[in-house]
Amino acid sequence: MSSWRLRYSLVPGVERSYKSSSWIFLVLAFVCFLYMSIIFVFDTIPQGSITWNTENLRKKFVLNGSLTDLVHFQVFGSRATEPAGHRIAVVMVVTNQTKPENYDIAIQTVRCYCKIHDYDFVLAVDTDFNCAHRDKFFRRHCAAAKILPLFDTILFLDADIGVVNPERRIEDYMEDGIDVTFYDRFYNWEIMAGSYIARNTQYAIDLLNEFADYEFKLPRSFHGTDNGALHIFLAEKLFPHAQIETNICKKVYNKSNSFADLFTYEACVRAIFGAGTDFGKVRIMRKGTGWARDGWLTSMLWHPDLDFMFHGWKTNQLRQTPEVAVRPNQMGRSEWYNPLAGPIYLERCSPQNKTWSYDPRLRGNKEDILNSLRKFEEEVAVQQVNSYSRMTEMMIR
Repeated sequence: MSSWRLRYSLVPGVERSYKSSSWIFLVLAFVCFLYMSIIFVFDTIPQGSITWNTENLRKKFVLNGSLTDLVHFQVFGSRATEPAGHRIAVVMVVTNQTKPENYDIAIQTVRCYCKIHDYDFVLAVDTDFNCAHRDKFFRRHCAAAKILPLFDTILFLDADIGVVNPERRIEDYMEDGIDVTFYDRFYNWEIMAGSYIARNTQYAIDLLNEFADYEFKLPRSFHGTDNGALHIFLAEKLFPHAQIETNICKKVYNKSNSFADLFTYEACVRAIFGAGTDFGKVRIMRKGTGWARDGWLTSMLWHPDLDFMFHGWKTNQLRQTPEVAVRPNQMGRSEWYNPLAGPIYLERCSPQNKTWSYDPRLRGNKEDILNSLRKFEEEVAVQQVNSYSRMTEMMIR
């Protein structure tokens, strides 16, 4: 991508980037003024409960002449009477300050993947959704809750999550009766807040809104923003009869002043969850069974039987793949190698063309990768117990 900054939300069908020029900004300024005047005069933005009109959503602030190019999302008062239908969207929510070029490789793989499987792709700017949250990490979940009614299901992704294996399908991670699906991070005992699958149900919409609103309940401590808050939020929502245990974890959360403390609090919450995966309408997939993992765990080695998406694809952290043989060992957490041998050409992406060009140096042996991940998982389990053992120390602070 060029050096432009994303100011509005990209909606399904985007196939080109935009070069800034003065006349575009003049036109945009005029349209913005006209649009705000209409809002002021006709009061089209409702107060209180917000409902969505899908058709109107896709018709606002279009530049470059196409209804599906560059759209400013807006909330409208008339209720959409028809259901969203069986549509799946992959959703990324960024800020006005996000530089898309820093996530170019990840975003292009996701866009190509969506074209292959006929999914919609939504790249949304969080300020387009009238969310009152100051923290961008919570604000993105508010935005996701407002996008969800437009589709049957959404897969919410951090912008640095890319697809390595386009053969996998989102439906493989869905099951009747489960409205929201999270997965465990591999390198610790956290539930991943930056990616989840949500069905278009009232339960899922409410859960995402309540999660976003947990910003207003954060303790004055080292709280870990949304990833830290997700744990106590889910504990309170899914285990209402475990108030004693939850309150103990909350006391530790309130005293947290470092990552070590934060991880101890999270170990406390995970003790409430136990070894289960399904909690009513919420599922938390165990390590290695979700749709994404951190590629640095195996030095970016992957296998199609094991992997779907990798997390951590920031372009400014990309390193050149070594010429020597790569082993499935841990590399630096802030670096990665590109498993693709060349760029993604979106015009070639289609259901009839799922063939990507890979770097053969990063196609790993399945058993070697499994053994490496299994060993790491065992180490993390020991670390979790050790972290939990700090509970007494933190309680008496």
